[in-house]
Amino acid sequence: MKLKLSLGIFFIYLIAGISSAFATHIRAGEIIAERISVQTLTYRITVVGYTDTRSSVVFGPGTINFGDGREEQLNTESDFSLVEDLGDQIEKNTFVITHTFQGPGRYKIRFQEFNRNDLTLNMDNSVDTPFYVETEINIDPFIGVNNSPVLTIPPVDNGAVNVRYIHNPGAFDPDGDSLSYVMDTPKQAFERPVNNYRSPADAEFSQSQQDGSTPAVLDIDPVFGDLIWDAPGTAGQFNVAFRIQEWRKIDGKFELIGYVVRDMQIIIENSNNRRPELLLPDDLCVEAGTLIKEIIQGSDPDGDPIKIEVFGEPIEITTSPASYSPESKFQPQPGIVNFTWQTVCNHVRAREYEVRVRITDQPRSGPKLVDIKTWKIKVIGPPPVWDDLEQQSGRTVELNWDPYVCANSAKEMQIWRRINSDPYEPDSCETGIRPGYELIGTTDMTTFSFNDLNGGEGLAPGNTYCYRLVAAFPEPRLGESIVSEEICITIDVDVPIITNVSIEATDPAQGEIFVKWTPPYDIDKTQFPGPYSYELLRSEGFTGTQNRTSLGITSDTLFTDKGLNTENLVYNYKVVLLDNNTKIDTSSAASSVRLEPTIINEAIELNWTFNVPWNNVIGEFKHEVYRNRTDPAAADTETFVKIAEVDVTTAGFKFLDNGSFNGKPLVKELEYCYYVVTKGAYNVAGLVYPLENKSQITCAKPDDNRLPCPPVLTFEGPECSAYVSEQPCNNNTYEHDLSWEPNFTGQCDDELSGYRLYFTPDGEEGQFNLVGQYSSLQQATTLTNLPNYRGCYYITAVDRSGNESEPSNVVCVDNCPSYNLPNAFTPNGDGANDTFMAFDNPFSECPRFVLGVEIFIVNRWGAEVYRYNSLEFNENDIYIRWDGRDKNGNELPAGTYFYSGKVYFDVLDPALKERELKGTIQLLR
Repeated sequence: MKLKLSLGIFFIYLIAGISSAFATHIRAGEIIAERISVQTLTYRITVVGYTDTRSSVVFGPGTINFGDGREEQLNTESDFSLVEDLGDQIEKNTFVITHTFQGPGRYKIRFQEFNRNDLTLNMDNSVDTPFYVETEINIDPFIGVNNSPVLTIPPVDNGAVNVRYIHNPGAFDPDGDSLSYVMDTPKQAFERPVNNYRSPADAEFSQSQQDGSTPAVLDIDPVFGDLIWDAPGTAGQFNVAFRIQEWRKIDGKFELIGYVVRDMQIIIENSNNRRPELLLPDDLCVEAGTLIKEIIQGSDPDGDPIKIEVFGEPIEITTSPASYSPESKFQPQPGIVNFTWQTVCNHVRAREYEVRVRITDQPRSGPKLVDIKTWKIKVIGPPPVWDDLEQQSGRTVELNWDPYVCANSAKEMQIWRRINSDPYEPDSCETGIRPGYELIGTTDMTTFSFNDLNGGEGLAPGNTYCYRLVAAFPEPRLGESIVSEEICITIDVDVPIITNVSIEATDPAQGEIFVKWTPPYDIDKTQFPGPYSYELLRSEGFTGTQNRTSLGITSDTLFTDKGLNTENLVYNYKVVLLDNNTKIDTSSAASSVRLEPTIINEAIELNWTFNVPWNNVIGEFKHEVYRNRTDPAAADTETFVKIAEVDVTTAGFKFLDNGSFNGKPLVKELEYCYYVVTKGAYNVAGLVYPLENKSQITCAKPDDNRLPCPPVLTFEGPECSAYVSEQPCNNNTYEHDLSWEPNFTGQCDDELSGYRLYFTPDGEEGQFNLVGQYSSLQQATTLTNLPNYRGCYYITAVDRSGNESEPSNVVCVDNCPSYNLPNAFTPNGDGANDTFMAFDNPFSECPRFVLGVEIFIVNRWGAEVYRYNSLEFNENDIYIRWDGRDKNGNELPAGTYFYSGKVYFDVLDPALKERELKGTIQLLR
């Protein structure tokens, strides 16, 4: 029978018992704490005890200590008490007491009472040993409300000699936190174990497991909480203890935020009774809204009547709980119970629900035996449903979807995109998105549309973009929906689309690039009747407008660009569409292909890079690698032979030439020249595919010994914190002093012509760019007017033949972040210290290298009074400047307030990119 009190108490069991008529009373127990209001720090603390009805000792005179220096007598100060006879000479005693904590903190709530019952075999003098349990709660306004785990199965089952014993507390967490289980030691006081405790599985009490294997074991499953003693070897009573720990995901990491200790007694008897058996349904995964109707079956090998009981969170939750029937009744075997659960959106979460099913037999003599199994049910979010999508001006796409059926429970809608279709159907119980998609945006659950602007660049004409939606659910439960169906759109070709940027001649001054584009196939000819002409724009680099040049206006759709440095530079092109010499629109940019060789152990690795609007990653179109076959110095592609076809969908844009294509290793003294042909396509009919484009020709020798040795680079200063301590808060210029020494210790070329210095602001894995070239006589430099302090350098040596060494050691320097907050302010309008803000003096206290700050301020009860995120404001004021008013503009009273948040720093070190802000503020008036 499940008992509910009008006070709304979750009854959790503090269990105590005895084994003989003359014994004292306490067998086992735990403490449960439930916060009864989010506005106060008042907790309802429930102590439930199990005693032997043959004892005349009254449960409840014990002392409860709240962990904050205060304690009470349970029997005199409790708000509520209840005694229930559960049969089998077991009595449940429930005490409820409320307590208000004065502030945030971790509190160990402790209960101690005299005495344990007599004749417990695995401790000394149990009759004179106090019974003690504890529970820890964490009151922290920045992690949310914390309630203790709820234990739904009382430990009232006895066991038999040589029969495996099992118990499960049927625990769940009302906050949705994750639980784990670990063995503990029974205690008689705070941090004081009982005298001479021994495990019941020790050889003194147990010799073997039920199947005869040795040794006997007593342990608890860390995930599911099954306490198993396999197998008792001695009749008598034993006590064990274990800890149910609750974990919450905070800032991406699981943190231990509390626990409950259960101390319980196991009574073992001699018996020939055999354990009853359960047959559970298969584990389930259902969409929220599904009505679950299943049958749970049980039987007993001795033919005894059986009772099947169901425990766990689905039974205990207040929103649409599960039920079963018949409830807690013995029935002839084989027996069944009918389980019913109408799932709703509030049930969605990342973790499965664990339904604990216990079967108990009713033998004619001897102890009742039980078995407990766990049945898992996962409730997932239904898939979002698309409405439509439509191309907008500027080659953007407006996406629309139906209101989500679980909008009241979900947190956000995620919009994912990829080029070209992947029409997969998710597997059973598969949630979230598969690899290959890019997250391009999120919305709240009251928004049903999203504009894909592609970072302000617009989407590439002629490409097909496919989208999917995933609904994500909030912490701490988390969870995701099934992915939506795919919806796709091909962007209109209402502007020219470039199809070719192919290097036809490699030369430092007379290089040539062939550029080709299409007419605007899908243009509105009523609005723009033509005739059309085109202006071709050329810039240096993969993207951007560096050294932009107009190559003139033409009515043709192809052009050969000559007189270029294709040996050393990358170029990108755009086509401007003109209607009667009036500019209409501009194509997406497309770059040339850059091929870079790297010498690796007498082999040459080739890597190629590009930035183009078409798709160059298509399985059926393999990129081709060519190598010269006759004259190594020839730049004529007729002297080259294809040595590889690369499936870039799996291998990426690289190829290692170790001679394996024809079985002939590379010769160290020879120079090998290469180019690649990339292959791709738009999703536009009428074009000839694949679109083929050549890289420049590049040459290398697989002979490491002919290269100069890397120099040794040293950073000479200035040290960051010392430098900025003398600069005002808004300083944004820095300098670096570097020196280097040549290195001739290896077998390398010692005839140097100079050095090349490379820099990246993005750490050792960033893209290094050439920032300086120096003669062989120079061995130091100072770089001034730098916009940032952080960055990494390396330097190379160059010999007289132009061969460049491997990079030197990488020298990195990092920004020295700083952000300091006061602990008090006086918003009285006197012009001094009127706002809570970051220090702006002295210089050593200034905010330094701060990208943004977010802060959340609450009063002592955890109620929000102020929230600020500088990244949400265009000016990005990182100083906060809170004026002591609440979010409605009302003046707050003087007192102590608590803040939590993060400050984001512009640094290389991942460990320093974010810093937690947490502390107290004294508001003085």
